[in-house]
Amino acid sequence: MVQKTRVRGFDLRQLECFCAVARTGSFTKAADELGIAQPSLSEQIAKLEQGLGAALFERLNRRIELTPLGEAILGKAQALLEDAASLPDQFERVREGVRGPLRVGAIPTILPYFLAPLLKGFMERYGEVELHVREGTTAELVEQVLDGMIDVAVLSLPVEGAGLVMKELFRDPLYLAVPVGHPLASSAKVSLRRLSEERLLILKDGHCLRDETLAICDKARARFAGQFEADQFLTIFELIKAGFGVSIVPEMARNLSAGCKLVEIEPKASRRVGYVRLERRYLSRALEAFTGYLKEAAERRKG
Repeated sequence: MVQKTRVRGFDLRQLECFCAVARTGSFTKAADELGIAQPSLSEQIAKLEQGLGAALFERLNRRIELTPLGEAILGKAQALLEDAASLPDQFERVREGVRGPLRVGAIPTILPYFLAPLLKGFMERYGEVELHVREGTTAELVEQVLDGMIDVAVLSLPVEGAGLVMKELFRDPLYLAVPVGHPLASSAKVSLRRLSEERLLILKDGHCLRDETLAICDKARARFAGQFEADQFLTIFELIKAGFGVSIVPEMARNLSAGCKLVEIEPKASRRVGYVRLERRYLSRALEAFTGYLKEAAERRKG
């Protein structure tokens, strides 16, 4: 069966075709072995050679020989194919050993928008993991990780704390949220310096996004007529729709923005979404599975 997984600009299908030609010494025999038409196989080889920028085979009168480049990469190509073929068995072995309690924390500006939609899929894949989830501010969650009360916290990086491992998953763009009828609503991009006599809607003290918002505004030298603090994004979006003020909100909360317009900030702004855990030698299978699952989700977002 021809593989389709991509690896750094080329895919395993191309490598499988390359290895088959190298093994059989014939495009015709390789195509028969793989069960594909010879023109299709030749096309895959041509794409691989184009991607590498050099020929892999020398086409002689009645035989095919590897070029120096072909000889150099053949072993590595075969190893990649063997690794890919073993992945399903490895996955099953790992999954069978993933069980036990897992305590996860997340901040309120990430839990409902990024983490919550992932939990059902994780529990379906790892049915023997006893998953416990709690919400808290960054300071609360970091303290709980350090005290061993939770295994991992999903939050905005960086954080302070000796003995922590921090891993960034992706960048979450930040936007200026304004009412639909606001003068800036039709702008593709906006400098925060253009804001004046506006009320800034921000989360209450303890939320890391509050600090990030104020830092962005200070850097842009934005001026506001006043501030209003809220406990959650839902309240902020409702106040924006009512024309009570403007705010800086993350991309992942876009589903709450009906009746508002999100305008790209110039220069672009974003927050670093990631996780923290204790730096220690032993990691439970459940924690390894969960962080791996988060990385998969982050790659899908980037793609």
